[in-house]
Formats: sequence, structure tokens, C-alpha cells
Amino acid sequence: MKRLFSATLLVLTVILVLPGAARSQWPPVCQESSLPSNDPKYPEDQLIIICIPPDWNGQLVMYAHGYVPPQLPLALPVNELTVDGVFIPSVFIAQHFAFATTSFHKNGVAIEQGAKDLNRLLQEFKSMVPPHSLDKVYIVGGSEGGLIAVQLLEHFPGNYSGGLAVCAPLGGSPAFIKNVYDFRVVFDYFFPTVFTYPPNQPGEQPFGAFDAPQDAFLFWQSVYVPRIIAALTGNLPAAFQLFSVTNAVVDPTDPTTAIETAISLLAYPVFGANDLIATAGGTPYDNRSTTYVGSGDDAALNAGVERLQSDGWARAYARRFYEPTGNLHDPLVTLHNLFDPLVPFQHEIEYSSRVAKKKRSGLLTRQSNASYGHCEFTPEEVIQAFTLMIHRSENN
Repeated sequence: MKRLFSATLLVLTVILVLPGAARSQWPPVCQESSLPSNDPKYPEDQLIIICIPPDWNGQLVMYAHGYVPPQLPLALPVNELTVDGVFIPSVFIAQHFAFATTSFHKNGVAIEQGAKDLNRLLQEFKSMVPPHSLDKVYIVGGSEGGLIAVQLLEHFPGNYSGGLAVCAPLGGSPAFIKNVYDFRVVFDYFFPTVFTYPPNQPGEQPFGAFDAPQDAFLFWQSVYVPRIIAALTGNLPAAFQLFSVTNAVVDPTDPTTAIETAISLLAYPVFGANDLIATAGGTPYDNRSTTYVGSGDDAALNAGVERLQSDGWARAYARRFYEPTGNLHDPLVTLHNLFDPLVPFQHEIEYSSRVAKKKRSGLLTRQSNASYGHCEFTPEEVIQAFTLMIHRSENN
């Protein structure tokens, strides 16, 4: 579960060329299949895998994967489940847990679809085992999947006995979208010639945060990433103002991580803006009333920054999928890097506040490490958090 989105982008070519390379990691007790989506808008079947060890303990671990760029084909989250060479499902299976996961039936923004697919996967699992043999179901999710896990815990308490949310945007989709697209529009103000199309050709024109041409992502690694690096390193005063205004996270021991932070945040609008609009039914981001501060000339910044108006339906969609309520019914453990460049730790603080307002704080356990990165955890940290979730569930 290390650097879920960035890693996905870097291995894009490998996945496309070697689609079957990861299948050998699944233990023999695992069965791959698919389930129909029954979704006219996104009709692809979800790919599933269910693993039931012969000495099954009656408990099931279900995994919700993180954001996958919409340009990729559907696939089971093998790379995401491999941490420092350790294939996490094998650890669960060795401890007699059943394990199940799904590709979801769409990539990109898939909180609505992922939640439905996981509930459907749970019903499929129940159909495969003897009646009343399933004792407990634990939902584990990474990044976007962590938000899905919390949605399932809050809305389907009868289905799940506990959850683990890793590096998840628990402050909600609206806050995550605001953070990403605020960074993009402020970046464009300071560096207006980075995102142009068609790049390096006559007639190239800048494109805005929600105006990415459909095939702009094809130039991400070859054109836009080198331009981002050149812009930040070539104009340090502007780079400093960008991070001052947006409060984007940088490793306090390594200022060069500003480049990694920028690349991680700026990838989303290029790869995902069109999918976000299509999924939400419009633009869910609005910065018309946002006052940006922290630059050398805030008046000029606020006068010159791109201003975008949201669509009411899209705003409502982002809240519905999903803005957590904090109304937990079963134990939840969260795991987060203190210096997460993509999902700031503030999301954890916000969610804790919501849980407290619902008087459910006894069901929430937060864990963190003081490191930089999105989902940068060792296998030991992940297993420790999972074990704590099991303990909390058994004593709930």
C-alpha cells in the first residue's frame, strides 16, 4: 500500500504490457471470478477474488483498493497489496482468515461503485460457505478505499464487525477535491506555461484545472513531469509562494520532497478531472469565494487565479460519496503518515472531531508515524494496525 496513486502511474506501462504477471502471487486457495455490475452507466463486470483456507476461522477480511487512474483497465489490486515485498493477503490467509477483494466495476472516482461492489462481493462470499459459518467480516481500505471502508462501517453496521482505514481522506471527498484543485489553480498562477496542449507544438494553449484534453495524460511522464520539475527548481521564489499559499505538505527534513508533493497533487486533474465530472455529473469544485493568502502579492494572486463555479448536483454527489458522519457502530482503526502529501493528516483530525460529536470516540483508534509519504508503511505497521482492529472488535 505504498504511494498508491504515484506508484500506479509509474508502473502504468508495466501493467498494460504484463497484465497476468501478478496472478501467480495469489495462493492456490484463491478463486478468481467476476460479478455483473448491473450499472448501465458503467457496465463492466467487477473482477473478484475469494480465498478460503482449509482451516478457515470463520472470519473474512475484505479489501477496498485505492484510486486507480480511469485510463487503466480494471484489475485486482495486487501491487497495492504488496508492501516491501510482502503480499499482505498471504499473511491473512496464513492466520486462517478468508480474504476477498475486487477491482470495482469502474476506475477513477469509484466510491459509490466500490461500496456497492464490496457489498455484492460479501453476498457472493456468503453463498460460497455453509450457512451461519461466517462469524465476522472486517473491511480494510487504502486511500480512496479507506474512505469506502468508513462509508460501509457507518451505513452497514450489520455487515461489518470492524474496519481499518489506511491513509484515507476521512475529512471527506469535498475536502480532498478542494485541496487538490486549490493546488492546481495556484500552481497555474505561478507557472502558467506548464500545462499546455498540444505540448511543444504550434498553437499550444494553456488548459485549466477542469479543462484537460482527453489524451493529455499521454504526455504526463514525457512532458508535464519534466516541466513541473523545471518550473519548481527554476523559480524558487514562486515555488516557495505556491507552498506557502496552499500549505502543501513537504518532508521537514527534506525540502526536495516538494517536487514529489507537486507531482502527486497535479496528476489528479490531468488523469482524473474528466472522470470526476462524468461521475459526479458536473464540477464539484468551487473557489469563487476562496481568498488565497501567503504569497508576495495576495491581491494580484486573488485577482489572477483561475476561478471556477461548481454545479450543485456535483457538490451534492461529492458529499454523498462520501463525507463521513463519524457515526461509527463498530471499531475503526486508522493509520496515517503525519506528512502525507496527498491526503493531509488534517483529515484524521477532522474525522476524530466528527466521531466525538457523535459520542463514538471509544470506537476510534488513530495510529500514525512521523514520516513523509502517502501510504508509506512497513508490513509490520500494517499488520500491527490490523491486529489492533481485531482486538478492538473482539472486545467491543
